Amino acid sequence: MKHLLGISGGKDSAALAIYMARNYPNLDIEYYTCDTGKELQETYDLIERLESVLGKRISRYDNYDHEQSTESNPFDHFLKMYGGYLPSSNSRWCTKKLKLDPFEKYVGTTPVISYVGIRGDEDREGYISTKKNIQSIFPFRKNIWSLDVVTKLLSNQNLE
Repeated sequence: MKHLLGISGGKDSAALAIYMARNYPNLDIEYYTCDTGKELQETYDLIERLESVLGKRISRYDNYDHEQSTESNPFDHFLKMYGGYLPSSNSRWCTKKLKLDPFEKYVGTTPVISYVGIRGDEDREGYISTKKNIQSIFPFRKNIWSLDVVTKLLSNQNLE
């Protein structure tokens, strides 16, 4: 059984990674991110800092054939495939093609527990795979973590 935790570049997934590492040090959690090719520099900086805090490398997954595409990055590749149609809340091709598909491709048929950083105060559903070998767990939802708790965890007073 693999334990995977995706780092989006946002505060919630960063806080969850720190929380899991501190509270469940015996779990061999693999951390990953899916680089769209259009991430802000702050996202790359966060991932680098998290690697230092976690003491582990954060793997990079993608769903992009670098040798077959004429585009320089995954986002532009899929933007061209979708005829220049930008992703939106109604058409979430970016999430599907650049985040979920690379994750499921990496997992394959391996049994996996996927830890997802959705807070208890968020009114949205998280990713639930249709693949039987992937189980999604939402620790912050279960523990009723809210924005103020996540903010406190990531505050400067907690930096070593």
